Amino acid sequence: MEIERKFPLKSLPDNLESYPSHHIEQVYLNYNPVVRARKQDDEYYLTYKGSGMMARDESNLPLNEASYYHLREKADGSVISKRRYLIPLEHPGFKEGFPTPPADYSLTIELDVFDAPFAPLIMAEVEFGSKEAAEAFVPPAWFDKDVTYCKEYHNSYLALELHHAPENSRWGITVHFKCNCSHSKCTVIPHRESRAFYFFCLYHCKTADTFFQLSHCTGQIIHRIGNILHLLL
Repeated sequence: MEIERKFPLKSLPDNLESYPSHHIEQVYLNYNPVVRARKQDDEYYLTYKGSGMMARDESNLPLNEASYYHLREKADGSVISKRRYLIPLEHPGFKEGFPTPPADYSLTIELDVFDAPFAPLIMAEVEFGSKEAAEAFVPPAWFDKDVTYCKEYHNSYLALELHHAPENSRWGITVHFKCNCSHSKCTVIPHRESRAFYFFCLYHCKTADTFFQLSHCTGQIIHRIGNILHLLL
C-alpha cells in the first residue's frame, strides 16, 4: 500500500544539493491501472498501482537493464526524467488530536526536480504509514497547497497529457508563457474536458516572492506582488 501526499513548493531548501539523491527515469505502459517501468540510478523496476489518489495498492518487481529498455520502447506518452532528493523531516507536525509520535519520529520528503520537457516543475511527496497520519499531517511552511487529489500533478497524467506540450495544436491555440526569472519556460498542461490550458510556474526565485499560478483544481489565478510575470495568450 502506498500512502502519500503531494505538494508544489513556495521555496527550495538552501542546501538542496547536500541531501542524498537519485536520478529517476520512468515510462508508463498503462494508465488505468497504472503500470510503470522505472530506472533509478542503476536499478530497474516494474510497478503496478491500483486505483486511488492518496492511498492505493502498489507492487514492485525487479527488472534488468535489457527488460527496462525493451519496455521503454513500448511506452505511451513522454518519458519522465527527474532528480529526487531525500530530505529528512524531523519532528513533523500533525493536527490536534492525532497521537503524539515518538521523539525520534521523522518522515522523508521526496523532492523531485523534473528535467525537460517538464522543467521547471518541482514537486514534493511525503509517504506515511497510515491514512490517519497522512490526513493529520501539517506540511512545513515552505510547502504550497496540497495537490494530492489533483490528477494533473500525478506523474502518469503528466506523461500522457504533456506529450505534446508546451504548445498543443489540438485546440487550435498557440500559447506563450514568459516568466521574469532565470527559467525561460514554464509548464503548460492541456485539459481535455474544459478545452482550456492551465499554467503554472513552480520554480520560485529565492530573491523573489512573486509568481503567477493558475490552479488546476480551482481555475483561479493567484498573484503575489513582487517581480512581474507576463502571461500572454
